[in-house]
Amino acid sequence: MNLTTRKSGLVRSLCLLLLMMLAESGSIAQKVHVEFDESADFCRFKTYTWLESKHPAEEPWAQRVMTAIDRQLVRKGLQKVDGGTSPDLEIVYNSDIKERTISAGCDYGCVLAEYLFNQVYGPPRFWPQPGSWVSEVEKNGSLVVGLVDASAKNMVWRGMATDTLSDKSEKNERKLNKAINKMFKKYPPKKARRCSGERV
Repeated sequence: MNLTTRKSGLVRSLCLLLLMMLAESGSIAQKVHVEFDESADFCRFKTYTWLESKHPAEEPWAQRVMTAIDRQLVRKGLQKVDGGTSPDLEIVYNSDIKERTISAGCDYGCVLAEYLFNQVYGPPRFWPQPGSWVSEVEKNGSLVVGLVDASAKNMVWRGMATDTLSDKSEKNERKLNKAINKMFKKYPPKKARRCSGERV
C-alpha cells in the first residue's frame, strides 16, 4: 500500500467519523418534567389503584412500567388496593414511540476533516466529493404518568419523560427506571408538607 492510498483511506475515515459525530449529536438526552395541583393535599392520599392505559407499552414493557411505578409509590407510603376498595388515587400511564431519520453529510467537502488532514500531511491529493451522507433511524420514547384524585376525578400530579431508545433491552430498562426515579423524587411536591410513612 503506497502513501497516497494510505492517505486516501485516512481521509475517508475522518469523514466517516465526522458524519457519525453529526448523527450522534441529533440524539436527545433524557428529560423529565413534573407538574402538580398546588391546591391538592397530598398527605391525605394513602391508597391507589390502576386505571387502564389508552396508550400502553407493548409487553413485557407494560408490566415493567407498572412495576417500576408501584415500587416508587410504595416508597412514598402509598398502598395498592384492588377494585373492590375505594382508593384515594387512580394511577394511569401512557407511552409513545416515534421514529425519525437523522441524516448528516458533507455538502461542503468535510471542511473540518480536511482542515485536520491538512495540518498533519499538508494539502491532500484526494478529497471526497460533496454529497457524502449517512443516515440512521432513531427511536424516541415518551412516558406520561398521571395521579388522579379518585374522589374529585381531577389530575393532581403528572410526570413526563422523554429519551432516545437504545437497541439493547437492558439499556432501555435502565433508562426507564432512571426516568421514573427522577419523576417520583418530586412526589409529593416540595410545596406539600412531608407525609408520614414516606421513605426518601
